[in-house]
Amino acid sequence: MKSKIKSKIKSKIITTLVLACIFMLMVGIAEGQVDYDQLYRDTAKKWTRSTKVGDAFSVEALFWNEEVVQAWVAKYGKENLLSAEEELAYHQDFLQRERINRYLVFEVTIKKLKGAPLYPMKFAQNTYLVDDRGNKFYPLEFPPEFEEKIFDQVTGKVYFPRFDKEGNPIINPDTHYITLHFARLSIDPQLISKEVNLTWDNPYLPPDYSRPEWKPALEEEILRLEERVKELELQKKMLEDKIKGIDNEIEEVKARIKDLQKER
Repeated sequence: MKSKIKSKIKSKIITTLVLACIFMLMVGIAEGQVDYDQLYRDTAKKWTRSTKVGDAFSVEALFWNEEVVQAWVAKYGKENLLSAEEELAYHQDFLQRERINRYLVFEVTIKKLKGAPLYPMKFAQNTYLVDDRGNKFYPLEFPPEFEEKIFDQVTGKVYFPRFDKEGNPIINPDTHYITLHFARLSIDPQLISKEVNLTWDNPYLPPDYSRPEWKPALEEEILRLEERVKELELQKKMLEDKIKGIDNEIEEVKARIKDLQKER
């Protein structure tokens, strides 16, 4: 009897181990079937907008949001055989280096197709991001090549504010679309008036901080908010000092009034 019980227990253990091995094998096979290079290309395509102005030039822009970042990190991690910890560290470093969580980042490519070289005029003033409410936001940073002659093509990241003056996100759940606007990319009389508008519908990407791939973004957001608290505390102190100065001046003026009233 005891031998039968032991045999059954042993059989169950073996079955459990076999099923566990099969499960792990299936997971491994499934992971191996994921084409992370294709995944990144598909994700980048989803968030890329482009257009041509006749046969003269083209403009393309990739909106670097967290979905694109995660696809890129997964691709980079698999290509370089990174461990889970190494991939997480790379993700964190990438966000900090590229400042994805601090700005709205667009990787822009302006390419000359035919004719004379392009010569963008006042790129900083003639390029802006506009939302569905008509609010305009001008670039804070971009490569200097965007204000030089373009003989072939130029590619670089253009950084726009991510938050308004009150600290509210420019892209939020109520944002229906954003448009990246370019003007005066050529001094050619036939092209100088041509404008380019690249639009992303429903650009808001709701964060899911419960998922492991969102942890680096979560840490960056906590760090940003901590820095924001320090900025607000400094502003508060400056206002308090200003109010204190005003109160002192009020008392001085009142005292002067009393002195003058005695002279009546």
